[in-house]
Amino acid sequence: MAINENNELDPLHVCYLAGTGGGKTTAVKLIDGLMGEQVAIFDLYNDYKFDARKKNPFNGLNNRPVYHYQTRAKFAQAFADAWRSGQRFVVAYSPQFSDSLSQKQAIEAKQKELHWFGRLMWMAADGNRRLDVIIEELAKLSTAIGKDNSIVGEMATGGRKYGLVLHTVFQRSQEVPKTIWNNSPRKVLGAQESRHDAKLIAVELDADLNDVIQLSKKNSQHHKKRLHYLVKSRGGIGNIEPYYINTCRASAGFGGCFKMRFKDLRE
Repeated sequence: MAINENNELDPLHVCYLAGTGGGKTTAVKLIDGLMGEQVAIFDLYNDYKFDARKKNPFNGLNNRPVYHYQTRAKFAQAFADAWRSGQRFVVAYSPQFSDSLSQKQAIEAKQKELHWFGRLMWMAADGNRRLDVIIEELAKLSTAIGKDNSIVGEMATGGRKYGLVLHTVFQRSQEVPKTIWNNSPRKVLGAQESRHDAKLIAVELDADLNDVIQLSKKNSQHHKKRLHYLVKSRGGIGNIEPYYINTCRASAGFGGCFKMRFKDLRE
């Protein structure tokens, strides 16, 4: 059970959303100032795979080593050891599933593992320490788009006062529970796949529709060189700024995150 309730902690949950190829996981890895020092990831698709032989910002979590575990016992032990150490760490739970499962069975199995992972995080949460928890592809594992009564919803609503910072990653805001969206004051928006989605998110983010559309246009103009985002740094109306991440491997600024002017985004 979470301990050391502290209602003075700031709300820091983050939602990351973008269409396919819009750079959701890239944003998690590389946008400055969003991630803490002690991190646990529910990583079904090994998006945070780390190769010690390589050094680039997309390796692991911004080149931080990520240690993956496929069973509950191994992940729980590794997480407990890392958490008790008080040192900087990133550990990931990547459960494996039988190919013989039907689609429904596979989804239910993945949800079960997510909820186990979430309960472990909730048990570890401590208002005297910060713990960042990343959940990739949340929409595929959500059963409702209204109130989320699962452990993920509990982390979203109650995690703040126990030092837990929830990072949820998905493609469309309307596919995840409003419990998650409404309790995440910080939001990172990448390029959308349709004008319809752009209109919906512009309203929900209180952003200019033309700015949302510009993300896709800018990504096309700078194909394989830059990914563009609108970042809402805190709650309330407004507080939105444009950024881009340098994805050009030949560039000296490869992997860097840069703040833009709206003038430059709009031109």
